Amino acid sequence: MGLNKIDANTLYDILEAGFFNLSIHHKLINDLNVFPVPDGDTGTNMRITYKYGMDAIKDKTSVSNMLNELASGMLLGARGNSGVLLSQYFRGIADGLKDKATIRVSDLVSALEKGYQTSYSACEDPKEGTILTVQREGIENIKSQINDKTDFDMLFALVVEEMRKSLDNTPNLLPILKESGVIDSGGKGLLTIFEGYLKSIKGENIESSLLSEDIDGNSSMPKSNIDYSLFNEKSNLDYGYCTEFLLQLLSSKINIKTFNIDDFISFLKDHGNSIVCFQSGTIVKVHIHTKKPYQVIEYAQQFGEFITFKMENMALQHNNVLAKENERKKERKKVAIVTICQGEGIMSLFKELGADVVLNGGTTMNTSTAEMVDAFKQANADTIILLPNESNILLAAKQAKELYKDSEIRLIETKNIPQGYSALSMLMLSDNPDEVYNSLLEGASSVLSGFVAQSSRESTIQGKISTKGSYIEGIDDKLISFKENRKDAVIDLLSHISDIKDKQVLFLIKSKNVPDTEAEEVVSIINEKYPNLEVGLIDGKQDIYDYYLGVDK
Repeated sequence: MGLNKIDANTLYDILEAGFFNLSIHHKLINDLNVFPVPDGDTGTNMRITYKYGMDAIKDKTSVSNMLNELASGMLLGARGNSGVLLSQYFRGIADGLKDKATIRVSDLVSALEKGYQTSYSACEDPKEGTILTVQREGIENIKSQINDKTDFDMLFALVVEEMRKSLDNTPNLLPILKESGVIDSGGKGLLTIFEGYLKSIKGENIESSLLSEDIDGNSSMPKSNIDYSLFNEKSNLDYGYCTEFLLQLLSSKINIKTFNIDDFISFLKDHGNSIVCFQSGTIVKVHIHTKKPYQVIEYAQQFGEFITFKMENMALQHNNVLAKENERKKERKKVAIVTICQGEGIMSLFKELGADVVLNGGTTMNTSTAEMVDAFKQANADTIILLPNESNILLAAKQAKELYKDSEIRLIETKNIPQGYSALSMLMLSDNPDEVYNSLLEGASSVLSGFVAQSSRESTIQGKISTKGSYIEGIDDKLISFKENRKDAVIDLLSHISDIKDKQVLFLIKSKNVPDTEAEEVVSIINEKYPNLEVGLIDGKQDIYDYYLGVDK
């Protein structure tokens, strides 16, 4: 039986788990920021905003009181657009759970609706493909699946899954995300929070010791690596100032009851852009990009005084982004190799042989097109050569090749690990892509590959029925025979190679399931039976295939 009711103590644990999960992953979220004039770092902004909320919680006697304090703390600590929208989301959730001492599933469903509605209303021009979309679709797309039997375990699992789908779709809604090949960073931050909630609901602990750095809950700016020399006497203020503040309305200056937030917003629209402005009680939160912040400051002070204030030169930020991008371009290689394999030993070996990016996947864990595209970005080269090493992912590899436009992608259709290993063994290190490609292609085509693996079911091989648990033998893509004993299977496999006595080189890659003593005994038998063969033994630590083998053609 899952959790059907949440009290204040349980809610605090859930909220804390979301904060811990966000803190652990906030740097990853920062890396998703793609806008040309970044308004701070999304992960850091959301993390600090959330920390303010957690620090504000003093009353843990009821759900309503706790969420009100959380939302108020977030409002005061909100940083950047992402922090503002996160604070508004929780403001709406708190309003939706007003006067609740405990929560039931139906209560939270309604509150999550109220949460995203409040976020949308805080934006003058809400855009889809952002955290707003993830907030909305996270609950709206699952409402039909909620009934009186739904518990919190199921609800949070559904919300997380739907948020994940929504996040994956954000590049299709916001062109700049698609151009940069990333998902929305604010949406990723929200998903990360809810993933923490789900872990808490399921009883999984998120250790605070895993936090990537100390939590700084004060309002000061985090340490910056901005190079301030990039805005000097020859610079132009092309982007203005990112100006943010909390304004406390004062009855000594105005009649607060007649204060009109719409008139305030109208003034801001005449003096800047990227505006987020809303009123919560007697506090007004403002975010604006403007070239003349003093006009906004003077106008705001007619109504009250500042609780917090932040102003940043966006031209300086932009110049730093360009500098980092230029540095990245300098690091771009002429040629890089991306390869896919499974097994700790094989992955390390492929790296040593010269692969720039080694993806963990292939057999049983078929690598997706998206994962390959991500690997191409990481490789950062003019020409990228892909060795998939698995026949089941060739179509995905071809699709990734067509999708990626920032580099020339050359695909060598290696269908198994021996072909990949042989290709890398022949690698010619060069800045000439043709030379590198031809050396890899020659290596891949020069090997006859084989394998021995334990059968998971009864099957027919060459007219004979193998039993489950027997060891099947294959050469390239063709099943050859089987044996009940693993060592016998390796020796028998070699006998099916017609000119094996004339071969000079054989390599064996053993799995993590094969003891060293067994593998050494197999090598000894091969040396005795085929004295002309030079045998190399590699500990691949792979799953599934007990032995890979390759011999020169």
